[in-house]
Amino acid sequence: MRTSKGDVVIIFSLVLLAVLVVYPLGSLILRAFLSEGEVSLDNFSKVLSTRENFIALWHSLFVSIISTILATFLGTVLAWIVARTDIPFRKKIKTGLMMPFLIPPFIAAIAWLQLIGPAGYINSIYMTVKETWNPLFVIYGKWAVILVMTVSGYPFVYLTTLGGLERMNPSLEEAGQISGAGTFRVMKDITLPMMAPTIGAGAILVFVSRIANFGIPAVMGMPDNYYVLTTKIYRLIDQSFVIPDAQAIATAMSMFLMIIAACGLLFVKFYLRGKEYTVISGKDVQPKLVKLGKWRYLLFAFAFLVILVIVVLPVIAILLTALTRAWGLPPTLDNWTLENFRYVLFDLDMSRRAIRNSIFLALSASTITTLMGAIISYVVVRGKMKSRQLIDFLASIPYSIPGTVFALGMIIAWNRAFWGRLNIYNTIWIILFAYIARYLAYSVRTVGSSLRQVDVSLEEAAWVSGSGWLQSFKDIVLPLIKSGLFASWFLVFMPTLRELTISVLLWSTGNETIGVAVYNLQEGGDVTSSAALAIIMIIVIFAGNYLIKKITRGEYGY
Repeated sequence: MRTSKGDVVIIFSLVLLAVLVVYPLGSLILRAFLSEGEVSLDNFSKVLSTRENFIALWHSLFVSIISTILATFLGTVLAWIVARTDIPFRKKIKTGLMMPFLIPPFIAAIAWLQLIGPAGYINSIYMTVKETWNPLFVIYGKWAVILVMTVSGYPFVYLTTLGGLERMNPSLEEAGQISGAGTFRVMKDITLPMMAPTIGAGAILVFVSRIANFGIPAVMGMPDNYYVLTTKIYRLIDQSFVIPDAQAIATAMSMFLMIIAACGLLFVKFYLRGKEYTVISGKDVQPKLVKLGKWRYLLFAFAFLVILVIVVLPVIAILLTALTRAWGLPPTLDNWTLENFRYVLFDLDMSRRAIRNSIFLALSASTITTLMGAIISYVVVRGKMKSRQLIDFLASIPYSIPGTVFALGMIIAWNRAFWGRLNIYNTIWIILFAYIARYLAYSVRTVGSSLRQVDVSLEEAAWVSGSGWLQSFKDIVLPLIKSGLFASWFLVFMPTLRELTISVLLWSTGNETIGVAVYNLQEGGDVTSSAALAIIMIIVIFAGNYLIKKITRGEYGY
């Protein structure tokens, strides 16, 4: 990249990142250390000395650690079954086990509530058969949160471990088998120790995503007054107009949340990197599958049961609710109706606005983010200056920290007017700004991956022939990284369409998103409408995943 043009691009990138990233996070950090106009640690003291705030911190750690342990065990076992055994229908099982990754966690929580909640279908059947008013399950509180966090979190470990097992050089395992070690001895003494860094990385990703999650503890915990850091921050922001120092305490609490998440990510980056072993072959490998004999059907049944219980039954439960005339009625054909879908699509103003807003936000965020990602990734990949590392770091920060923390930073940064009348607070634009910053890392990584495959000599030839940087970028680089741009666009479009954690703090009347609408309908008691809108979201997500997979020829998507 030429120096004169490169300087302009670098300055442009730094200004954008300063506005979108540095300013909100700087405002958040500054607010956390300010008390009555002076720099102090009073806000942190209030978090640790106030019992309910400290309990929320403990709850976050407890549910995140327990669900991480359970998800790691489940994900590792399932990955080994799929990658190393001769179970029937391996490819279909492999795909089916990835499906929880596509369903938004808060919708998974609502689905589980429909299935085994106090008024859920399993409890209803049980109470009818037993002729009792006492439900079999009371699925609220910490164990409900842990359950849904586990089943929605295991794909992190499953996918990372599966990828490692599929690329792992099988020579050591084969040597162990030749020496007389049995299947499970080889797995315990050779496979698992060699895969420990990969499994550990997946486990940390589960932990970080669970401690940052808002939707699951909001649906499963708050009705039982079981608060974690994310839901406590949400409640404090909601009370900030009543409690004078609520926002200040929320900022200090968000710092604890950010530090915990950052420690987890740094652990993955630095510690596990030093623990990697040479287990990946430089060429395609086909590890010898373990012949299980009659046990293959038992392990197939286990994997199929996981898909049935974790994916199929909850989705069926929420679909039945969406098709039922009123929540609580038995899901018989006499009670089925499409009225709930018609209502949320055509009659309910909030859901209609939410659909329009989410489509606008997803289209805008994916387009702007992809363009910004193309420019920033070009600076990072092609640039020679040291500032490119700073640019890459700044672009990665918003996605590395919990969404609740970043949303709070946006509130503090933009809750005032600039230049007289410019004020994006309580408008749809603050949500768009947050989405762009939050998902910019997706574009930078995806487009950067494509850009690294383009030989720089093509651009140099254009420069020699007299083309400027902008022209060569437009005429040569962009066409060659087209697949990366498409992938980036879809990879941003899909999560912004279903997002809840950021928008639940930033929305205002008239600026609802689909995620906010589903959550508000559920919390407001309109369960059937919430379920109908959730089913629509699930259909769109799965259709989008299919398109991503087709367009990128399987490189992205599940």
